[in-house]
Amino acid sequence: MQQSPPRSRITPLVRGLRGRCPNCGSRGIFASLNELHESCPTCRFSFVREEGYWVGAMTVIFALVLIFFGLWFIGGMLLTWPDVPWNPLLYGGLVLNGIVPFLLYGWSKSIWVGLDLTFFPARLEEFRPAED
Repeated sequence: MQQSPPRSRITPLVRGLRGRCPNCGSRGIFASLNELHESCPTCRFSFVREEGYWVGAMTVIFALVLIFFGLWFIGGMLLTWPDVPWNPLLYGGLVLNGIVPFLLYGWSKSIWVGLDLTFFPARLEEFRPAED
């Protein structure tokens, strides 16, 4: 299969953010909560483009943890100012920082593939041959 032409340059990123195949936009790319299939079941695009590829997904999950923690902490401060409950904010933030990576690591992988495809479009050799 070939790459379906994206409507715009950021289409792969938007597809990855939606948890779909960044190349073709189909569903069913997750093998489990934190794992993607080796390739898209529809277009056969291989999600691992090179050795050590998921290091980028780790960077994305760090960014997601930072965003969720920031929303929690700053939002909590703004909603309760001037009597900020510091301890509940701290403990809630620690729990959030412990849970978010486990719940969203698979999603961070689809975001990373989408981000990568935004800047480096798929090549023909990155598609797996159809199985007989």
